[in-house]
Amino acid sequence: MRSTALRGPFFLALLLAGLFLSRSQQVAPTVAAMAQQYSEAQADYDSATLAGRRQNAGAQDEDRFNASALRKFQRLYPLLPNDSRFDSLRFYTAFKVGELQHYFENFSEAVHFYNAALAVKKQRQLPDSVFFKPYLYAGIIYYTQNKFDSALQYFTVAESIQKKYNNALPEGERLYNIVGVLYYERGNYRQARNYFQKAIEVLRPDNEAYDNLYVNYHINLAQILLKLEEYDEANTIYQKLLPLNIMTREIYHNLGSLNLSLGAAEKALFFFRKIGPGYNKAIRLYNSMGDAFFSEQRYDSATAYYNKALQTYQSLGKNSDPIGHGLTLKSLGLSAVHFGRYREALAFYQESIRQFYPSFTSPDIHRNPIRFSGVFSYINLFQALVAKADAWHFVYRQTDSLAAAREELATYQSAFRLIAYVEGTYESDEARLFLSKIRSTLHVKPIAIAYELYRRTKNSSFLEDLYLFDQQNKATALVLSRQLSDELGRSHSPLLQKEQELKSAITLSSIRAAQVTDSAQLAALNQGIRDKEIQLSKVQDEVNRQTAGKETSIPSISTLQKEVLDKNTAMVSYHLSDSLLTILTIRKDSLRCLQRSLPDHFAETFANYLHYLKDPDNTTAQSSSPGLFSLLFDGVPLQGVKVLIIIPDDVLNYLPFEALRNKGGRYLVEDMAVQYQYSSALLKKEKNNLEDAAVLSFAPFSRQAAKGFSQLPHSREEIEGLQGQSFFDTAATKARFLQQCGSYKLVHLATHAVVNSEKDNLSYIAFSPQTSDHLLYAQEIYNLPLQHTQLVMLSACETGSGQLVKGEGVMSLSRAFRYAGCANVVTTLWKAHDFSTAYLTARIHRHLDEGLSIAQAVQRAKKDYLSDRSIHPRLKHPFYWSHLVFIGNVQEDTRPFWPWLAGAGLLLFFGALFYSRFRKTR
Repeated sequence: MRSTALRGPFFLALLLAGLFLSRSQQVAPTVAAMAQQYSEAQADYDSATLAGRRQNAGAQDEDRFNASALRKFQRLYPLLPNDSRFDSLRFYTAFKVGELQHYFENFSEAVHFYNAALAVKKQRQLPDSVFFKPYLYAGIIYYTQNKFDSALQYFTVAESIQKKYNNALPEGERLYNIVGVLYYERGNYRQARNYFQKAIEVLRPDNEAYDNLYVNYHINLAQILLKLEEYDEANTIYQKLLPLNIMTREIYHNLGSLNLSLGAAEKALFFFRKIGPGYNKAIRLYNSMGDAFFSEQRYDSATAYYNKALQTYQSLGKNSDPIGHGLTLKSLGLSAVHFGRYREALAFYQESIRQFYPSFTSPDIHRNPIRFSGVFSYINLFQALVAKADAWHFVYRQTDSLAAAREELATYQSAFRLIAYVEGTYESDEARLFLSKIRSTLHVKPIAIAYELYRRTKNSSFLEDLYLFDQQNKATALVLSRQLSDELGRSHSPLLQKEQELKSAITLSSIRAAQVTDSAQLAALNQGIRDKEIQLSKVQDEVNRQTAGKETSIPSISTLQKEVLDKNTAMVSYHLSDSLLTILTIRKDSLRCLQRSLPDHFAETFANYLHYLKDPDNTTAQSSSPGLFSLLFDGVPLQGVKVLIIIPDDVLNYLPFEALRNKGGRYLVEDMAVQYQYSSALLKKEKNNLEDAAVLSFAPFSRQAAKGFSQLPHSREEIEGLQGQSFFDTAATKARFLQQCGSYKLVHLATHAVVNSEKDNLSYIAFSPQTSDHLLYAQEIYNLPLQHTQLVMLSACETGSGQLVKGEGVMSLSRAFRYAGCANVVTTLWKAHDFSTAYLTARIHRHLDEGLSIAQAVQRAKKDYLSDRSIHPRLKHPFYWSHLVFIGNVQEDTRPFWPWLAGAGLLLFFGALFYSRFRKTR
C-alpha cells in the first residue's frame, strides 16, 4: 500500500489545534502539547505524501518521512487520555498509526490500530464518515490475506456508511471496486460487474489518481466479461485502454488470457512475453504461460513455468498470493496426471484445496471438505475438487480398485455439496444459473461412476447417489428460489415486501431499457438498474442470513416412495449426455436404473421428430416414433402405471412424451396420464380440490384482431360458461389480470404469447391493447403473488418453449409462473391451433369438474379428441393435440368412492339375479 492509501486532510493538524486550544484554560496546556506533537507527526506524514507525488523523488524520501511520522504518532498514542474530549485526537492518531503500519506492510499492527480508531466510535462523538476509511483499509488487509469473511464484514459496514451520504465519500470508488473483486472471487460475476461499474461511475475526474483508477477499474470490468465469455466486448475495452500507456502489463496479461480462452495459445504467449520482468503478478503470469504451453501439448515447458510460479511464491513468502499459489498447485496436479503420476497429482490437488478453502487443513488425500461456511474462492475450489476426482478416476482405471472409485465418488460429492452451498449464498436467480451451467458440464462424470459402482456391487445406495447427482442438475436455481420464498413467506418477513418492490422496479426498468434507443436514456436506465440490483443484493443477503444459508433440499428416494408415489404412479428421470442415456425409474415398491448408448445420429433423428410434431403436413419423420419410444422406455417397468411423472433433461424438455407411439402404434397417452416436473425437489402430493373451482379467465382476441395479433375466435369457447370471472376482448386487460390473479385457484389465459429465445425475460403474454402497457413480460410474472393459485392454464403459443439453459431446463413463460408460486401449469410447447386448443381446454375443465386430477383430466381430454369422429382425421396429427402438457404435482383422486361402491353392488345384484334365473331354466 503506497501513498494512495495515505491521503489525509493536510489541514487536519491546524483544525485540531484550534479545536483543542479553544477548550477551557484548565486543560489547555496538556491538550496544546499533545496537539503540537500531532502537528509534528502530521508534518512528516504530509512530507511523505509530497515526496510520493514528485516524479524525481526516490522512494527513500517517502519511506524516511513515513518512518519518522510513524514513530511520532506511536509516541503520542499512549499519552492520550480515554476521555471523550480527546476523541478526535485519539481517533486520528490511531488511524494514522494504522495507515503507516499498513504502508510498511506490518498488517497485524495495522489492523490493530484501525480497530483502535474504530473503538472511538463507541463514544459517538464523531460523524460516521470519518470511520469509513478504517473499515475500508482493514477490510483490504483481510482480503489480501485471503480472509474473505472478515473482509466482507468490514466492507459491509463501510458500504452502510457510504449509503448515508448522497455523494461518494473519499475513496468510495475504492470500496466499490474491492467489493466487486470479492464478488469476482466468489464467482458471482453479475454482481461483480455491478460493483465495478459503480466504482467507475463514482470516480471523480478531479481525483489525483483518476487515470490509474480509471484504467484499473475498466480492466476489472473486462475481466468479468472474459469470465462471462463476452470476448469481443472485453477486447474492445482493452484496445481502448492500451493507448493510455497505464497498467499495460496487466492489459497484456489479460489480452493473453483472452486469446488463451479462444484457443489461440501462440497469440496468448505473444502478449505474455511483452510483459517483461518485475511484474507484480508474476505468479499468475507464470501460471498463464504454463497453461498456454500445456494447451499446445508442450508439457515440459508448461511444467517448467508452473515450477517458476511455485518458486516465486516461495521467495515472496507465505500469503503473497494464496489464490495464485492454489492455481499453481492445481496446474502442477494436471501436469502430474499427464505424466501418469496420479498419487503425486492427488497431493498437489489436496494442497490447492487447502489454499482455496483455508478452513480445511487436512493434507490427507483421502479427505475432502464436507461442510462449508464463510466466503472463499468458490469456483477455484470447485475446479480443484473436480480435478482431484478425475485423478482418482485415473487411479481406478489403472488399478481397477473399487476403493479408488469410491474415492472419486466421495470427491464429487464434496464438489457438488460446495455448489449447493454457494447457490444458497447467491442473491439472484441469474447468479445461480451460472452455477447450473458450470455443474451441468461435469455432472455426467459422477453419474457415470455411481452407475459403475452400482453395476459392480449391486449396492442400491449408489443409485441413491446417482439420483442425487441427477436431481442436482435439474432446475436448481428455480428450486432454491421457491424454497427460500416459501421459507420467508411462512415468517411474513418485511424483507419479502422490500425484495418484491426492488424486483418489480428492476423489471420495469429492464423492460424500458430493452425498448429505448436513445443512448443517454439507456445509460440512465442501466445505472438505475445497477443501483437497485446492489440494493437487492443487500436485502437478499439478509434473506440468506434469516434462512441460515438454506441449500436445495432434494427428497430421498424413500421419501418419494412413502409420501408422493402410489402403486399406480411412477416417476422416471432422464439424464442425457453426449453418448449415454441414463433412466432412473422410481415406483412405490421398486427402484430401477438403466444406462444405454445413444444411437448414431441421435441428435439429428430427435430434431427431425420434433419438426414432424410441429408441422401437421410433415409425415416423413413419423417412423422415428417407435425407435424413440424403445430408446426411452424399453426396460422401464411401467406395468400397471396409470400416471407417469417425467423429469426430462436437456433437449428432452422439448418432447411431449405422450405423443410417442410404441411398436403396436398406440400413443403413450392412450395407456397412461403423462405429467412433467422440473425436479423431484418440487414434486409433492396434494389434494385435488379444483372441482367446481372459480376460474379467472381472459380472452382478449376472441372477436377482433389487434396490431400484431390475429383474432382467436375459438378462445371465447375455451372460457365462456366457466364458473368465475371471464373477461373478453377490450375488457381483458393486463391491469385487471394483475389486480385479480392472486385471488383465484384457477387462472386460464386464452391469448397470444411471444417467446424471446435470446432474452427469456422479454418473452410475454398479450392482453387487450387498451393501453401501451398491455404485455405481461416473463420478468413481471416472476413477481406475481400466485402462492394460492393451484393451476394456471396457458392456452397461448409456445408458453412452454424458450431458451434451453444447461442444468436448469427451458426458460419458459410456464417456468415463470412456477417461480411465482403456482405449482401446476398446463402449457403449450409450440404454436397453438385455435380450434384444437379450445376443444382440449374445454374438456380439461369438464373433467376437472368431474373430480379428476389435472394429469387425468389432460389425458382424458386428449383421448376424447383422438376418438371424436366429428374431428377430421387430418386434425388428429400430434401437432394439434400433443402441444398441450401438464407440469406440476401429483393430485390425490378426490372423487367420491360411494358411486363406485354402488356400481359394484348393482353389478353383484344383477349378476346374482341372472345366475338365479339361469339355474331355474336348467
